[in-house]
Amino acid sequence: MRRSILGILVALLLANSALFGCSAQNTSGSQTTSESSLEKTQQSDNASSATTARTGAKWIDSGLYGTFKDAGDIRLEDDFVAYVNRDWAKTAQIPDGETVTSSRVELQRDNDQKKISLLSGEGKDDAELTSMQNLYRVLGDWDARNARGYDDLKPHLDDIAGIKSIDDLNRYFSDPQRNLLGNPMISTTIHQSQLDSSINVMDLSPTQPGDPSTYFEKSENGEEGVQLHADRQMTEYMLTRAGYSQSEAKGIFDKYIDFEQRFAPATIEFMKQRMTEDTKTLVNEYSGDELDSLFKNIPIRSIYEGLGYDMSGKVQITVPDALELYDELYTDANVEDIKACVLVRTIQNFTDYLDRETYEKKAEFYEPVTGTNSVPANDQYALSTAYDMIPGMIDKLFVEYCFNPKVKDQITDITRMMLDAYREMLNGEEWLSGETRAAAIEKLDTMKLHICYPDELPDFSVIKIKSPEEGETVFEAWKTTSDFNRAKNAAKLHLRNDGTQWNDEMHYSSFDAAYTGNENAIYINAGACGGDYYDADWSLEEKLGGVCNIIGHEITHAFDTAGAQYDKDGNLNNWWTDEDYAAFQQRVEKLNAYYSSLVPVPQVSDEPYGEEGALRVNAEAIADLGSMKCQLAIAKKQDSFDYEKYFKHLALIQKSARYEPAEVSYAQTNVHPVECYRFNIPAQNYDEFYQTFGIKEGDGMYLAPEERIAVW
Repeated sequence: MRRSILGILVALLLANSALFGCSAQNTSGSQTTSESSLEKTQQSDNASSATTARTGAKWIDSGLYGTFKDAGDIRLEDDFVAYVNRDWAKTAQIPDGETVTSSRVELQRDNDQKKISLLSGEGKDDAELTSMQNLYRVLGDWDARNARGYDDLKPHLDDIAGIKSIDDLNRYFSDPQRNLLGNPMISTTIHQSQLDSSINVMDLSPTQPGDPSTYFEKSENGEEGVQLHADRQMTEYMLTRAGYSQSEAKGIFDKYIDFEQRFAPATIEFMKQRMTEDTKTLVNEYSGDELDSLFKNIPIRSIYEGLGYDMSGKVQITVPDALELYDELYTDANVEDIKACVLVRTIQNFTDYLDRETYEKKAEFYEPVTGTNSVPANDQYALSTAYDMIPGMIDKLFVEYCFNPKVKDQITDITRMMLDAYREMLNGEEWLSGETRAAAIEKLDTMKLHICYPDELPDFSVIKIKSPEEGETVFEAWKTTSDFNRAKNAAKLHLRNDGTQWNDEMHYSSFDAAYTGNENAIYINAGACGGDYYDADWSLEEKLGGVCNIIGHEITHAFDTAGAQYDKDGNLNNWWTDEDYAAFQQRVEKLNAYYSSLVPVPQVSDEPYGEEGALRVNAEAIADLGSMKCQLAIAKKQDSFDYEKYFKHLALIQKSARYEPAEVSYAQTNVHPVECYRFNIPAQNYDEFYQTFGIKEGDGMYLAPEERIAVW
């Protein structure tokens, strides 16, 4: 519910995004939600697509749950992903409480079952495991939680309600025992400086409840959007449970929204700039003295020093116009508005940590957003909530007890094979000058490899969580883990980066992978090395179509629209000649033009990605294309390579089924194209695919040679 604008921007714009953004979210609940509209739109959409010349006209969104109902025949020559994954989609079930199932979700679910077995199993002589087993049991003790209700949270809400002045706010924000969220009004992250990757900086950005370009929009009859309305229902319900009247709860939420909207224009403008301008021009780092000059009313330094942060170094300000506006509004005249925001954000943070009724209400209120009103099974809930509280601790236990260490060496060897092929690929890019090609290869050769999990696992022994019998509560456990996370985050300000550290945002037991521009590093998580993606006994064709696709994708992110702005050391620094960068931009513009005309969910709407959508997904689209090119370079060197087996496996990993609201939201907001595009589009740009399956003009998978897109 509460998201910082940095969270929206980082994945989209700073080359720190993970390849797969969807966690193991699975659901089976209101199936008719998506099927009803599909039945009404399928025939008309199929008829119109047959007569239109738009790109991808013969493709369906095979990632939409129920999409194959009444779909008719599907030829591989017309829609390869739909052809390969149709049988799976017919029987795919979305587990209760979730909105999607896919290759990624299936693997994450298998990993989760291993974690659940560990946390619910017999104890061992391992203090960290004991603490996590205790936390798992505390979270699953609904009887005790129902008995406590809002008792633990209410004193903190009363504390906020008692604030009367800016001086009171300053004291509240500076006290980590009172201020549960660190700084509810300003999102705080610690990451490597984009100007000097050897150091870490504090990054301050305005918090946002959602994407401000759409979140506050109302319909013609004045109705709130589904996300905002769900947030309102949830917050007002929780406030009334905490003792407020319905009118008081409504008034508080109204103040919160009115105050939030003041920052939306600055944030929207900044997001547009980040999609169209070089990142370096928008990086704003300040010293402590400069920070004091920037903020006239908010005592930023003293607040964060009270929370345990060293403010002697550089501070990056994201969306400075919005934070400057907040500083102007930080006066006694606006205390009630700011207090309403703090109250709403604090209570929203605890939707999953109170009683069963609150948890079930959350599913009910957000059904229009997710497509389901069911909740996960208790074991899945306890695991996912424990993971939210202290992910690194579960990551460590997973690799210690549930993961074969030999796989780390195997994936490392495969990654080096991919890097060798990529080096040859860069050497063959005739549009690059020798100078830029040499710089690109140097960047590739100095790329840091973080494979499966850190060589040195972190120490969590300081975390002591008692058992339910010893009187532990969810709130106290949350406070323990929150205090640990805050202290660990603050300690990063004293860390000098030497390339060996594992980014805390990369939780290695989850299905995830990433390239981080300001490290010049790729991450291939242990949680991604299984299922449809990796098996040590597989053929090369299957490995190329599985984990190698992930690896090649992340390598290519070093040379996408965001990654291309970072040098070999991870600094925002131009390593291109002017002529080569102009040529790069021309190639990207052709890709953008291609994607802007695509209609990602044709069964629901004929709305294309458009220019904005193309800008949003272009980095991931570039990575998908570059990965396939690298894989095919390896395939060409093999004797009797089975291209059919390879392509079908590569299409297999794009199997997906989401409820309609979730799929529409994914298409409108996610930085990745919808899954069917992630195979169909790269494939139609390479001759090997045409030769293997006899693709010819008139087929849905055909793209004329002059229209094909290739950035790398």
